[in-house]
Formats: sequence, structure tokens, C-alpha cells
Amino acid sequence: MAVKMKFSNRTDTGKGACRRMRVNGVAPAVFYGPEYKDSVVGSLDAKELSRVADAPNWETSMIDLEMPDGRVEMALLRNVQRHVISRKILHVDLYQLMKGHKVRVAVPVKVVNKDISVGVKMGGVLEQPVREVEMQVLPREMPSEIVIDTAKMTLGSEVFVRDLEMPESADLITSGDAIVVMVSRPRSMAEAPEEAVPDEAAEVEVVGRGKRKEDEE
Repeated sequence: MAVKMKFSNRTDTGKGACRRMRVNGVAPAVFYGPEYKDSVVGSLDAKELSRVADAPNWETSMIDLEMPDGRVEMALLRNVQRHVISRKILHVDLYQLMKGHKVRVAVPVKVVNKDISVGVKMGGVLEQPVREVEMQVLPREMPSEIVIDTAKMTLGSEVFVRDLEMPESADLITSGDAIVVMVSRPRSMAEAPEEAVPDEAAEVEVVGRGKRKEDEE
């Protein structure tokens, strides 16, 4: 479900103007896209913006952006600039989405039930080599995240990109052969090498020495 935000015009530009905007709870923004070759300079309410920008899946969170003329545009956050220390939002870029036109996105992968995974309970180690899956997809079919339930994964289980449930319009960019999550055996669980068993000759030799000693006595 898309988040609604209002995009307001702004005429003042420059560091000083942007600083004053932030003090007043407003975040400087730029909107661009296929129908906006000349990017539009504007602003957003900082609190409303934070609800999206601070979320783990902010790159795939759909926004219904109300423009100053009343038109509503579908948009995605493409870039979020933050203060190095405070992490407050300094500036954002928004990209226009169009119906019927696929957009390239990196969808985050969320792994759940790691603590109750069968394989983990058996001593296995759950690994997640792929943290996001890149694809081209229609805006309204774009998933905000991909969830993998690992509860039933056993030792040696693997989930590949091709195993994931994808929207009908999705064209994968990430290789389908890439392993997203797996439960591997730790080194401590590897089979211990078999102990060396003395050969027959050695056993005979020891016994023989023993007998000779008894004979000498």
C-alpha cells in the first residue's frame, strides 16, 4: 500500500535556505522521472518522510505524491542524504513511476523464524549470502520485501533466487542460481577422521616381543 505525501514548491535554494527549512521541520526534495526531464525542486514534511526513509525497505516503498497542481504521481525514494553524525535527513530525490512501465529495484530479503529453524536447532549455521534481489517489475506489483520462513529448513537446506515467489511481471536481474539463504554444517560437526588401526604385522610384533620376554624370564 502506497504512503501519501504532499510535495510542496520551493523557490529558495542554496545551503542557507535548506538549513532554514530543516529547522522548520521541512525536508528539501527533488522530483524527476520520464515525464519530468527537468527535475522539480520542492519539499516534504520531515516527519512524514521519516516514516518511509527510516524503514528497512525504504527503497521499495511506494509513495503517492501529491504535486502542487493537485496531480498525484507514483514515486520511489531514489536517494536519501543524511547528516553524518545525527543521521537526520538533509535531502531526498524522488523518482516518478508510470503505469505499464517497469522499474528496476533491489528488493530486500527478510529472513524469519531463524531461532526455531530445524537445522539451527540441530547445530547448523544459518547463512544469508543474498540480502536483496534485483529485478524489473511493474510499479503496482513491486514487493516492498521478500520474506523467507526458515522454520522448516534442515541441515544442508538451500533456498535459491529461483525458488522465491515473484510478481508475475518481474524480470530477474539477480541470477536465479544465487543462494539466498542456507543452513550449513559447522566445522565442529564435520566427521572426525577415523583413528589409525594398527596393522596385523604390528600386533604380531608386539605379541611376539611379549612372548620373548616371558621366555627369557
